[in-house]
Amino acid sequence: MPGMTFRTWAKLLGASFGVAALAGASQLGLAYGLGVLRFSRVVEVTARDEWIAQLAWVAWFAMTAAAIGAVVARTQLPKRAPAGARFVPAVVAGFGAAAILPLTMQPARAAEVTGVDPVFVVGACAALGAAVGIFAAYAALRSAVARWSILTLTVATWVIALVSVAPSLRPGQEPASVRLGVLDVSVLPDKVVDQAALFTMPALALISGLVIGLIARRGRHSLVAIALSGLPGPALLTVAYLIAGPGAGADRYQEVPYWAAMTAAGAGVFGSVLAAVFRRGPAGSAAEAPPTPDRPPLPQRDAQPHSAIAQAAGGPSANAPTGPLPGAGAAQAITGRANVAAARASVAARASAAAQRPEHELRPSDTGVLPTPSFDGFTPPQPRPGKENELSDWVGGLGR
Repeated sequence: MPGMTFRTWAKLLGASFGVAALAGASQLGLAYGLGVLRFSRVVEVTARDEWIAQLAWVAWFAMTAAAIGAVVARTQLPKRAPAGARFVPAVVAGFGAAAILPLTMQPARAAEVTGVDPVFVVGACAALGAAVGIFAAYAALRSAVARWSILTLTVATWVIALVSVAPSLRPGQEPASVRLGVLDVSVLPDKVVDQAALFTMPALALISGLVIGLIARRGRHSLVAIALSGLPGPALLTVAYLIAGPGAGADRYQEVPYWAAMTAAGAGVFGSVLAAVFRRGPAGSAAEAPPTPDRPPLPQRDAQPHSAIAQAAGGPSANAPTGPLPGAGAAQAITGRANVAAARASVAARASAAAQRPEHELRPSDTGVLPTPSFDGFTPPQPRPGKENELSDWVGGLGR
């Protein structure tokens, strides 16, 4: 990829392959040591479900190994790397997880299962798990919430397995058969164990989805990322049981956890969706939040109280006097008196000119009286001859 040196690629791909192979081998070694996986034995027809339960563990080990390799390789990935730079390490992590194939197929050569080729079946489950692990690794490289979900469910599943196998570690006790994601504690009553097989994985997925969703929401991830944050981890459990199968025993030893695993992915998404739609804080909380690299602060400018826009919007500026200027009242009084005097002089001049005219030459504008014809309320008034322009003459005379 452009912009990435050979040394960067070497570190990235080396971490993906090496950590994935190491994670798969470590989990297998722990499972062999605790008795979770026991391939070198004769499996009766009535106990075939126990054999199928171990296949779910093998597929899950391969998927989680690839995802763990991607999580560690993420530290070597440059920022803003293209999609291809993320997909190639995911594929390499899948090949690293495939290193468990010989580690599972070799012990399976000593197993005897009626009607089944143990070596082929174990190898096929490990290969399918490694192939699905490529997608889990890609999700871990792209999304932080996917990494949190996968790591949380991986740790929780191992804790449940350790609790289940702990009573059988006492001297003189036979190794217990532990199913993936099931609280198989031998000291508990069978009814309680059956209930635990049905509810352990959905409850674990629901709680983890809710918690991871709340963490993702607090980290201000997108709404889609928050709503899907509970999917990746439980999805690995679901796919592991899909690869292994539901079994066919009359006691439903494998069938009950199989259907529980089918609901685990939905329960995880339900929990994260609850976290996404949970009631949010007040509307002003987002504006008061500190800036982040994805949310830089908005540009701001200083107040300009003396600008033309501020004065037009807010009225007179703060420095403008609020009261009348000194002497303003006296000036207004003098101006008003001068206007009255000029008006009086104009009226007096017009009256003097009207007094010098003969009576027959007086105009309505000189006397201020308009002649009106008589009206009895029925007969329309008739205009007098020669008087059509009297009103216009009067109006015109006002302007002189």
